[in-house]
Amino acid sequence: MEVPLHFVTTLILSIVCLTMGTIFLELPVPQKLGLLKYRISLKVIATSYFIMAALSMAILILKIPDNGRELLTFTGICISSFQAFLFTFAIVTLLNPKFVSLKKLLIHLSPIIVSNILFIIFCFLFGDPAIIHFNEIPLYIKNPTLWVRIIFYLFYVFQLIYYTLLFFKKEKLYKNQLMNYFSDEMWLKLSWVRLAFFSALCIGVIVMVSYFFPQKYDWVFTLLYSAFYFRFALEYIKYHKIYTIVEPAVEPEKTEIVVGPYKHRIKQDWLPLKEQIVDKQYYLEPGLNIDDLARQLGIGRTVLSTLINREEGVNFNNWINTLRINKAKEFMLTYPNESLSVIAEMVGYTEHANFSHQFKLQTGESPLLWKKKQLKTSVIGYR
Repeated sequence: MEVPLHFVTTLILSIVCLTMGTIFLELPVPQKLGLLKYRISLKVIATSYFIMAALSMAILILKIPDNGRELLTFTGICISSFQAFLFTFAIVTLLNPKFVSLKKLLIHLSPIIVSNILFIIFCFLFGDPAIIHFNEIPLYIKNPTLWVRIIFYLFYVFQLIYYTLLFFKKEKLYKNQLMNYFSDEMWLKLSWVRLAFFSALCIGVIVMVSYFFPQKYDWVFTLLYSAFYFRFALEYIKYHKIYTIVEPAVEPEKTEIVVGPYKHRIKQDWLPLKEQIVDKQYYLEPGLNIDDLARQLGIGRTVLSTLINREEGVNFNNWINTLRINKAKEFMLTYPNESLSVIAEMVGYTEHANFSHQFKLQTGESPLLWKKKQLKTSVIGYR
C-alpha cells in the first residue's frame, strides 16, 4: 500500500520538531547575565516546537484526510498567530536582549487571548459554522463566531506587517551599536538572523495562503515547515557563541571608569584627541574596538563615541576605516611593489576581502584598479 505524501511529510515535521525541541532544552549556555533572556527564549521555543510536534502527531493518529478542509479555522489561525509572536520575539531578542519584557509580552499576547475568549463564548452561544467553500460564507455572515475568525485572520495579517517593521527597527539599532563599537566589518553582520526572520515571515505568508488551498497540497507546505524548523534551530543554538563577541557592543557597562587627564572633564576637546589617534596611528591596530581606543586615550567609551559621531559626522567604524583606507593609499604609492594583501595587513585588516570592500566603498574602485590608475598617472606626470 502506497504511503501518502501527507503522512510522510507530517511524520518528518513531528520528528524534526521533537528532536530540535529536546536540543533546545538540553543546550549548555554560559551563565552570563546578558544571555538570560536567550536561555529563557530557548525554553519558550522548545515549547513551541513540542506543540508543533504534538499537533503533527495528532494529525497522524487521527488520520486527517488529504482532501477537503474548512476555511479559516480558528485553531489554525491561532497557532499561526502564536507562532509568529514566538519566533519574532525570539529573533528580536538576539538583536536587542533588553527588548523583551513581561509588559511587552502581555501586550502582544492580549489580542490572541481575547480572541480565544470571544471564540469560546460565541462558539457556545452561536455555534461554529463549518465552511468548506467561499460561496458558503454569505450563508453564515450573521454568525458572530465567523466574524471572530475573520477578524482574527486580519489581525494575523497585521501581525506579519507589524513584526516586519519591528524587525527592521531593531536590526537598524543593532547595526548602529556594532558600527559604533567594532572597526572590522566581519563582526557587523548577523546575516543568519535576517535570513531566519524572513524565512519565518515567508512561512507565515505561506500559512496564510495555504488556508485557501485544498488539503491535498498540504504535504508541500509541511515539507517547507520542516525545512524551516530544522534550519532555524541549527542557527539559533549557535547564538551564544556569537554573543561572546558582540556582548560589549549590545550590553555596554552601566558605568565607565575614566582615567588620565580627562577624568574630570565633561566636554572633551576633540582636536588633541584626534591628533593623538592619527599621530600614534592607533587606528592601524587589527581588531580595534572603541573600548581599546578609549583606554589608550584615557577617556570613557561613551564620550569617545559621542565625539566621533558629533565632530566627524560618522560612526566609529566608518571613521576608522576612512583613516585606514587613506593610509592604504599612501602605502600603495610609497611601496608600489608590495602586494595588496600585505598593504591590507599594514593598515589593520585581517581579511583581504574586507579591505577590498571598504576600499571600494570609499573610492568607488577596487584597490588594484585605483593603484594602476595612480601609478599610470604618476608615470605620465614624470614624463
